[in-house]
Parts: sequence; structure tokens; C-alpha cells
Amino acid sequence: MRVTGLASGLDVDQVVKDSMKPYRIKVDQTKQKRDIVEMKQQLYRDVLKDSKDFYNKHFDVSKQDSLLKSKNWGTTKFESTDSGAVSVEGLAGGKADNYNVSVTQLASKATTTLITEHMKEGGSFTLQMEGNPMPTPITIGDITADELKDLSKLAERVNKKLLDDKIDVTVKYSEFSNGLVFESGSMGTGTVDKPNKFKITGLGSDKDGAAIPNLIAEGKNATATITNSRGEIRTIDGNSNKVVYDGVEFSFNDTTLVGEPPSAKNVRITGKTDTKATVDKIVLLVNDYNVLMEKLNKMTSEKRNKNYMPLSEDQKKDMSESEVKLWNEKTKQGQLSRDPDITGIANKMKEAMRSMQGASISLESIGIKPVKDYQSKNGTFTVDVDKLTKALESNSEEVMNIIIGNPPEGTPENEKASKTGAFRRLKAVLYDETVTATSSLIKKVGIEGSASFSNNDLTRSIEQYNKKMADLEKDFARREQSLYSKYSKLEVMMNKYNSQQSMMTQQMGG
Repeated sequence: MRVTGLASGLDVDQVVKDSMKPYRIKVDQTKQKRDIVEMKQQLYRDVLKDSKDFYNKHFDVSKQDSLLKSKNWGTTKFESTDSGAVSVEGLAGGKADNYNVSVTQLASKATTTLITEHMKEGGSFTLQMEGNPMPTPITIGDITADELKDLSKLAERVNKKLLDDKIDVTVKYSEFSNGLVFESGSMGTGTVDKPNKFKITGLGSDKDGAAIPNLIAEGKNATATITNSRGEIRTIDGNSNKVVYDGVEFSFNDTTLVGEPPSAKNVRITGKTDTKATVDKIVLLVNDYNVLMEKLNKMTSEKRNKNYMPLSEDQKKDMSESEVKLWNEKTKQGQLSRDPDITGIANKMKEAMRSMQGASISLESIGIKPVKDYQSKNGTFTVDVDKLTKALESNSEEVMNIIIGNPPEGTPENEKASKTGAFRRLKAVLYDETVTATSSLIKKVGIEGSASFSNNDLTRSIEQYNKKMADLEKDFARREQSLYSKYSKLEVMMNKYNSQQSMMTQQMGG
């Protein structure tokens, strides 16, 4: 119970509070230091989040429309009169042209089905691959009742044998086909010495005693003709249903056979130049890059106003909610001024966005021009859409190379970066600095959704401040209690003296 100083006439609470001010200042200063570390950590994490969002939006190669995929640099669009049979896609460098395409056969794998009725308990069969020399056949024997009841178990045994013997055939149970479907791993007819062909023999006889014929599986080549607008003809006979000529990819989805007897009709392909989708993606990436770069520039160039320090709880009591919010914003400003981590990332991003050395064109020559502002917009770019469009129309492959190109094979390690496209270099910088768990900044501040969130340098520093604050609070409470105890004793003594004085006054007649 705290005394009020009735006997001494002292305002004990105020006296103790005044006496404890130096110790309260120590506690508050430690809290301020902790709060500043927390602010910096959050600011760093905001950078990491913005960077990762940018990275995922533009550099995630799992996205079909990623600019890092060369197929998305095609500026020629094609329309097909029968896309169910033939579809066409313009790749980087592909020119607009019109084509007539006919498909008489699709490329396929060698496949056959061993139906349930042709298997019996204790039975067997042999798979023989064609070739020169003839590969060793494999025999699957002693089919069990359990395997007949659940053919997926038999398929599992067959696949293990095929894998062990390095035979490029797989088996799966098909309820629809009512049996085991055998399929080669490759398409087409194969080669003379190694044809894509196999047979299944030794099936015995059916329930009526008739011999079950051998099953023959043989891959087929795609056969088609492509005629361009100049009347030039390409005859296709290959193991793929896709072919590429002059930057144009033709996909054969079905035959074009019609009538009886069947004849191959022509599918009409019409091409036209259309750079809009590619231009839009580039402009969006550059604009988002500018936003991120301006944020980094602002963070590292803002001056710190030391008059704004984190508020203590007592200070907050005397302020409105809006005043506290405004004060906190002022406190955050400049916390990362000239910060080496953020400055380093920004400088590496700027370096990445330089034009490739030795290239015949530059970013500026295709309309991506650096902004001449050495303050907040330092390292940002403007895009001349007309200039970029013309560059893509005249040579989309060259534009693609300057932006996402890879160095030629055999390039020395110390020259690879300078011979890599700007956006691809930017991707590497952001990955190394702000995405991968081995990033020094992530190790320093942690990132949400990973173990580093609670295991990082700044969190450990915050924990040390918390421990120091707890020790200071204990020391503060001990000192405060000691003072109250002293003033309590003073009150007791004053009460005693006052009582004695009162008695003496009475004895002396008032």
C-alpha cells in the first residue's frame, strides 16, 4: 500500500515518480531502439514482398504467358479453317504468311491391348521388341487369381520387369479398354535397326480352344504436306505431330481425310502480324519495375528526422489515434536512408537493365529509354510504344534476344552476365537477392511463410532488446519499491515525532 505523505506533507507519488525518471528513460530508450529495429524489419519485409510479387508476376516460367518463354515472342498470329485438325503458332522471328495444310496420318506410339478374356490363372505371355540385333524377350508367367481380380497389380509387376530390362514400354490397366494397355515411350516408326514395334505372343487359346492370335503394336509417323503462299511444298514424314519452319509452329491434331475412299482436304492457314500482346507485356513489366525502383529510391534517399522517435505509452495517452498514426509515419521515414542492403539491390537491378554487350541493337534503340532523373526516378525507364512495335514487326527475334536472350554455349563464366538479356539478368538479381532462402537479406530479416520468419538476425536482436527491457523493468520495480519503503518509514517517524510534539505541547499548557 502506497503512502500519501499525510504526515510529512510530501506528494510521495510525485517525488518517487520524479526520482525514477532517469530509470524510466532507460526503459523507454531501450524500447525505442527495439521499436526502430521492428520498423526496419517491417520495411525490409515490405521490399521482399513487393519484389517477390513482381518476380512471380513476370518471371514465373510456369505461367503460360511468361515473357521468358520464347514462344510468347511471336508477333504473327494465325487463323485456321479447322483448328481441330491443324493449329499454327507464330514463334519469335516468324513471319506472316498463308498456308495450305493436309494431314493424312498422325504420329503415334506403338500400342496394343491385352483384354481380360485372353488372360487366365497360371497363364503367361511374352513381349518381344523388334530390332537388329533382336532384343531379349521378356515373359510374364504364373498370373495369379489375385492379379486377374485386380489387373492393376499385374500391370505393376509387368512395369517393374520392363523397367529392370530397360524396355521402353509401359503398361496400365484400363477399365474402358477392358484389359492391359501396352504403349511404347516414343512416337513414330523408329529406325531400321530399332523400329518402334513390338508384339505380345504366347497367349495360348481362348475358352473355345481356338488359338489367340499374337498382338502387334507399331508406331506411326506423321504424314502431311504444307504449302506456302509461294507454292513451295514441304512433305512431312516424322515422329512428331509438331513441326517448325521459319519460326512458325504447325501442330497436327487430327487427319484431314474426308470422303470414301478418303482423300486429304486442305486446311487454310491465314497469318497476320500482331505485336500488341507482346508490347503490352513489355510495357506492363517496365511499369511495374519502375514502381519497385522508385520505392527503393525513396527508401534510401529519404532523410531521417531524429525529432521523431517511437512513442512511449505515456506519450500515446496524450495524443489522438490520428496523431499517433501520423507520428509513426514520420518515424518510419528515413529509417533505411542509405541502407547498404537496399542500395545494393537497387544498384544490381539498375546494372541488370543495361543493354547486352555486343548486341546489334540496344534497349534504347527499341524504345526502352532510361529516365534522366537522378532522384526518385533514377534507374527507371520510359517505353516508346510505336518504336517498340516497329522493332518487333521488323525483327522480333532480335528484340527477344536483347531482352531475354541467353549467352551462347561455351561463353566464359565472367562474360555470361554481359551477354544475357536484360529481363533475364533482372530475374537472376531478384531471385538471388529477394526470393531464394539463401538471400542475405532474408537471413537478416526473415520472410513470411518460411522458417526464416522467426529465425533471423533482426528477430534475434528484437528478442535481446525484449530481454533487456524485462531486466530493466524488474530493476525499475525494485528501485521504485525501495523508494516507497523509505518514504513509508519517513511517514512512520514523522507520525511519531508529531505525536511526541503534541504531548509536549499539552504538558506545557498548550
